[in-house]
Amino acid sequence: MGDIMKICVIHGSPRKGNTFHSTEIFKKQMKKLGEVEFIEFFLYKDAPHFCSGCYNCFEKGEEFCPHANEIQPIIEAMRCSDGFVFTSPVYVLAETAQMKAFLDHLGYLFIPHRPMEEMFGKVAIVLSTTAGAGTSKAIKTISRSLNFWGVKRVYSLGLKMFALDWTEMNEKKRIKYEKLLASKARKFYYSVLKRKRMSFRLFTWVVFYAMKNMISKYPDEQLDKKYWTNMSWLDKRSPFNK
Repeated sequence: MGDIMKICVIHGSPRKGNTFHSTEIFKKQMKKLGEVEFIEFFLYKDAPHFCSGCYNCFEKGEEFCPHANEIQPIIEAMRCSDGFVFTSPVYVLAETAQMKAFLDHLGYLFIPHRPMEEMFGKVAIVLSTTAGAGTSKAIKTISRSLNFWGVKRVYSLGLKMFALDWTEMNEKKRIKYEKLLASKARKFYYSVLKRKRMSFRLFTWVVFYAMKNMISKYPDEQLDKKYWTNMSWLDKRSPFNK
C-alpha cells in the first residue's frame, strides 16, 4: 500500500503496565507488516474531565460541551485515522473510570443521534488485560460504544495474566501471549487494508434504518434531524452507499 496506515490509539490508563506492554507488542507487530503511523492519547491526561451530564452535545452541538477543547482534538484524530485501538486494564471487573468518562462524552456520536459518517468505514480493536478476571466486561462496554458509532468491524483481545507484571508470567505463557498479539495484529492490519470491501454488519443496517424512520418524524428544528437532513440520510443517501 502506498499510503501510510494511520491508527489512533486510546489508552484507558496512564499507567505503563501490562496493558501498555501488550499494546506495544501489538504495535510492533503491525509495523512489521507495513508503514503504520500511530497517534496516541492517554486518559486521563488528554481527557481529564468526567462528563457533566449537561446535554449540550445533544441539544446544542458537541462544540458546546464544556470539555470540547480536550475531547474534540481526539475526535478529529479518530476521524483522520484508518482504524482504532482502544485499551483498558481491568479495574474491579470493568474498564477504567478514565475510559468510561471519555466514552460518556461521545453519546452524541451514536447512530440514533449524529453519527460521524467516517466511522462507518473504520475498523477497531479493543485490548484489555487483567491480573485475574474481567476482560470480557471491560471489552463489552467499549465495544458497545464502537458498535453504536457505526464502526464497521470491532475485534477484541483479553489477556488474563494471573500476575501483576508481564515479567512475572512464566516464559511459556509470555510466548503464548506474544504469538496471540502477533496474530491479532495481522488480522487487524489486513482488515484495515480491506475495510472498504467489507460488508456492513446487520446490526448497523438495522439500527440506522430504524432511526431513519424515527428521526424523519422529529420536528424540523431538532438538532439530530437537522444533521440527518444535511447528510441527506433522510433521502436515498446513506453511509452504506456514499
